[in-house]
Amino acid sequence: MLEGADLRRAAVFHAVARAGGITAAARAIGKSPPAVHNDLRRFERDVGVVLMERSGRALRLTPRGRVLFETIGRALDEIERVRAHLSRADVSQSPLRIGAVTGFARYRLAPRLLDALDAARPLIFVTGAHADLLAALSAGRIDLAVTYRAVTAVPIDSVAVASEALVLVGEGTRDVSDLESIERLRFITYDEHDYVFGRWFADVHGRQPAALIQHDHCIELEEALAGVRAGRGATIAPLDACLAFGLVPAPGQCANTIYLCGVGSALASPEAALIRACLDQASGTP
Repeated sequence: MLEGADLRRAAVFHAVARAGGITAAARAIGKSPPAVHNDLRRFERDVGVVLMERSGRALRLTPRGRVLFETIGRALDEIERVRAHLSRADVSQSPLRIGAVTGFARYRLAPRLLDALDAARPLIFVTGAHADLLAALSAGRIDLAVTYRAVTAVPIDSVAVASEALVLVGEGTRDVSDLESIERLRFITYDEHDYVFGRWFADVHGRQPAALIQHDHCIELEEALAGVRAGRGATIAPLDACLAFGLVPAPGQCANTIYLCGVGSALASPEAALIRACLDQASGTP
C-alpha cells in the first residue's frame, strides 16, 4: 500500500493530523498551506485510501488514517531517537545488540559478556528460539546471534565459536542404560527440545527412541528444569542450565556446537570479536 509513498509526505500527513488542519500544520513545519495541501493529497493518492475527512473547519482522521498516523508516529519517533544518538560526540557507545538461544545465553554467555562489556556501553540482549533469532537478525533488530545450528542461507553467515554439553536429567534417569528403559520415563519438553533431544539420542545411543512419554510441556527451558527439580519427570538440556538448577546428570553426554551468526561484515566487527573472546572462555564441554 505504501510502495509509492515517500517519507517526507508521510511526515506532512502526520503533522496535519496532529495539528487538526492544514494552516496550523503549515505554521508548525514552516511550509506554505498550498504546499502542505498538495503534499497531503499526493500522499493520500499514493496510499490509495481516504486518510482524512473534513469535520466543520477541521480535518479528522478516518479509521484507516488513524492506524497509519500511529504507525508513522512511531517511525518518526524512532528516526528522531537515532538522529539524536548519531549527533552525540561518542558514537562508539551505540548499543551492542545480540541474541542467543536461552540455555547458552543465560548460563554461559551472559555472565561472561556482562563482565567483559564496558559498563558505559548500552546492551540489548535477546533470548529466544533459533528461528526467532534468525528472524530478528534478518529484520535488523539485532546485529549478532548465538545459536546451536549453522546457517548457510543468504544473507546470514555463521561460524562455530564454542560448544556445550547436553545431558539427561530427572527422575529415574540414574538407572537407565538403554533406549528401552528411557522410553519408560516421563519427559518434560520445551520449545526447541526436538533438536536437543535428537542430538543427544543420536550421539549417545546412535539412534532415536521408538517413542517417548511426554508428561509436561513448557515454553521456556527454565520452567521445564523447574518441573524436573520438582520430580515431575526427566528432560535433556544443556549441562550448565541443569547444574544451575541443582540437577545431577545421568551418565552419557554429548557436545553440541554453538555458532555465531551475522549479516554482511558483522562477523568481522569488533562486537563479534568481543563475543568470541567471551565464548573462548566458555568453550568445551565441562
